[in-house]
Parts: sequence; structure tokens; C-alpha cells
Amino acid sequence: MLPLALLLPACAPAASTAGAALTLGVIAPPADGMPGAAAAVLEGAELAASQINADGGVRGRPLVLLRVEERAVPEEAPQHVAALAMRGVVAVLGPLGDASVIAAAPAAERHRLVLITPGAAVPLPYGGHYVFRTALPAHSQAQAVAAYLVERLGARRIAVVHDSNAYGTTVALAFEQAARARGATVTGRRLFRQGERDFTRHVQGALAERAQAVFLAAYPAEGALFLRQARAAALDLPLAGGGALYTEDTTTWAGDAANGLYVPAGFLPEAPLPVVRGFVTAYRKRYGRAPGQVAAQAYDAVRVLAFALRRAGTDRERVRDAVAALRRFPAVTGDLAFDRWGDPLRAVVVTRISGGRFVAVRH
Repeated sequence: MLPLALLLPACAPAASTAGAALTLGVIAPPADGMPGAAAAVLEGAELAASQINADGGVRGRPLVLLRVEERAVPEEAPQHVAALAMRGVVAVLGPLGDASVIAAAPAAERHRLVLITPGAAVPLPYGGHYVFRTALPAHSQAQAVAAYLVERLGARRIAVVHDSNAYGTTVALAFEQAARARGATVTGRRLFRQGERDFTRHVQGALAERAQAVFLAAYPAEGALFLRQARAAALDLPLAGGGALYTEDTTTWAGDAANGLYVPAGFLPEAPLPVVRGFVTAYRKRYGRAPGQVAAQAYDAVRVLAFALRRAGTDRERVRDAVAALRRFPAVTGDLAFDRWGDPLRAVVVTRISGGRFVAVRH
């Protein structure tokens, strides 16, 4: 079992709250090909907890975040859930990675502990009834991007490049299905493993197949390398990717090569809604920059859990039922509800990177 010394408090309760603290577990890696996203989980969660505590906590009890730092080793995820359950947490935020959430899901069911992931997109084959997500599901991402490439850009021949991990494979397959349903042809599918550095054959393959667009399902580390090499090879085609590329890691690491990339988004910091404007203002004040999608999804997850705890108390099964029964919760990622699989029911926006910024092109 995970040594308890690795569990670190991530947020102190506000002095204005009273009563015994309610502890929320947070499972987040220091880096997993997505260091910016990993940090964003903690920042979004800390901001939500601090605001909840400043407003009197949950039924007068402060909310405390207890972090366990995962090493991006999926086999350890059940141990993290078990260790947090032994410490009496009321629910868990995380993990961030798809494989880790798949591994953690049976443990969440076994301990009757609600788990909300702010990052995982893939379906959970044995998810049970205790796992939810504020992240965009793979099928939602794929449908939005496929519709844009085929119906708006007129791409009829599309090459697919994807990571061989759970995320890349699931998103790629979902995209292929969505593209074919709209009359497009998938000219070929090329996969790679995490840590890949040379994408020459992937780029040349798309050119040889006379593809009219390329869809990339990857995390930012490999995605940025692919973008750089594609642009260096004069691959002058529309490029699109999955939601994992909707992060500053992509624009930072790929530089100018990221410009023109289409990616799906479930959160836009420029949205004029009061709840979004308040979140963005508070986040900027606390961290000195605008929040990204993962921060928003972590922020929403903590607020959802606080809402459920106010309604249900600390009984784990009642907390689960309260989350599942949520309807039109005013989240910063849009009015939020969950379907019977724990997936969020909310809109997806397609964005295009321009000048290092994600700009909405379709609502």
C-alpha cells in the first residue's frame, strides 16, 4: 500500500469555518507528458476549496485537500484510492491520466468512494457507479472535430495518427467512426508509442495517401514534436487533434508550428457568463494567468462535490447519488449534468490556435 507519508495537504482551511474538516483526496501526477495540466488540476482544486471555505465551508466545516502524488504508473492507482479511503476522505478528485482512471475505477467502487476525473476521456470498461468526469469524453471530442473537418472544411480524405496508449487509441477510433459517418474516408492510421521522437514516416504517409487533413490523438509532448516535424516537411494540410492538446503545453512546446491546429474545447475563458468571468478573475488574481480547460474542470469537480456533500452529508453512497442526480449545475464549463455512465452532458466548442491562442471557430 502507498506509504501515508506521501499524502500531503494541498490547501489549508479558512479561519472563518468551524467544525471538523472534510477531506477531499486529490490524485495528480507531477508530470505525465502534460506537466501544465497536472499543475492546473491542483490550482483549480485549490481555488475552489479556498472559495468554498471563505463562504463558510460545507455545512460549516472546512474543506481540506489531501494530495497523493502519482507517478503515472496505472497499477498504483488502486493503492492511491485505498490509501485515501483509509484516511477518511469524502471523495476523490483525479486521477488525470486515462489508464490510471481505468485502474482506479474498481477500487472506487469497492470503497464506495466517489471519484471525479478532470482529465480522462476514454470509456471505463469496469467503471462501476462511483466514477464521474468533468473532462470531455472521447466520443464528444471526436464528433465535434469530425463535423468541423468534414462539413466546414470539406475534408474527404483524412489521415489519422495516434498514440498507442488508451487515450490515443480510443480517441482515434471514435474520430474514425464519426468521420466515416459523415462520408469521409480514413486514408490510413499510424500509431506511435509515448516517448516517440521521429514522426517522419507518419508525415510522409499522410502525404503519400493524398490526405486532405490529419487528425492527431496525442498528449502534448509527442503532439508538439509531430506538429514541428509536419510543418518542417511542408505538410500544408489542416491539422486537428484531440482535447489533450487543448493546453498551454502544446502552444509552448510547438511554438509557431501549433498555429492552425484545430482542437475541441469544453471551456473558454473568454465566455461572457458571470460564473466564468468570476472564475477567470479569481484565477488570474491567485495565479497570475488565465485558467485553461483542466483547471476549469478540476474547479468544477470540487464545486460539484461540495454541492453533493451539502445535500447528502458524508455518507458515501448518498454522496454518489447526489452527484448522479445533478441537473443544470452552474459550472464554469457550462451547465452540468451527468449521464448514466458518469459522463458530462455539455457542449463542445472547436478552437483553432492562432498566434499561440485558442480561438473558438464553432459553437
